[in-house]
Amino acid sequence: MREAIRIASLGFQEARSAIKPGVTEVEVAHRIESVLRENGATGPSFDIIVASGARGALPHGIATGKKIKTGELVIVDMGALYKGYSSDETRTYAVGRASKKAREVYGIVKDAHDRAIESVRPGVKVSDIDKAARDYIKDAGFGEFFGHGTGHGVGLNIHEAPSVSPAGRETLSEGMIFTVEPGIYLEGEFGVRIEDMILVTVDGFVVLTRSGRDLEVLL
Repeated sequence: MREAIRIASLGFQEARSAIKPGVTEVEVAHRIESVLRENGATGPSFDIIVASGARGALPHGIATGKKIKTGELVIVDMGALYKGYSSDETRTYAVGRASKKAREVYGIVKDAHDRAIESVRPGVKVSDIDKAARDYIKDAGFGEFFGHGTGHGVGLNIHEAPSVSPAGRETLSEGMIFTVEPGIYLEGEFGVRIEDMILVTVDGFVVLTRSGRDLEVLL
């Protein structure tokens, strides 16, 4: 799984290079997939999501022929499949300077994401991990715009137990691997999601995915 994550990190490097005004979402996705395969992956672990501008408000916005524009946010959600094991990571990029509102929302999602991760340790209920992110987003005034669970297990399948959601019943134990991926989705405007894979350790956690979490501006 660590190798799947390493290969995916190369895919994100390619995404940062590929995302430019006038380039289509599909072109970005194809370039990512080529890099994954060239570096030993069977392929992506699921259909690569590249969702720009208003399409970013679609949590599962599979890449289309839409052209990316200056000033938009672009969500890239993807992973590599390596020897049967999957990775899963999401980053949101700005193409040129993002609006004040977009930067504000990005900061809220990042803080919610970090609060959820900081609560990870053996014995904690997965519903409490979800609550840490969800309550922060709700208190910031965007609760109605976060409509999915905070995370899910990853391994031989891209979605496994535990379900990190309000309905999740599992308790964390050492060795579990799951995602933390809060998001805010504003219909007709943009979306923001930040996702990392987390390993539960004997006394806390390790973040397995590698990319930085500050808003990256691609020029």
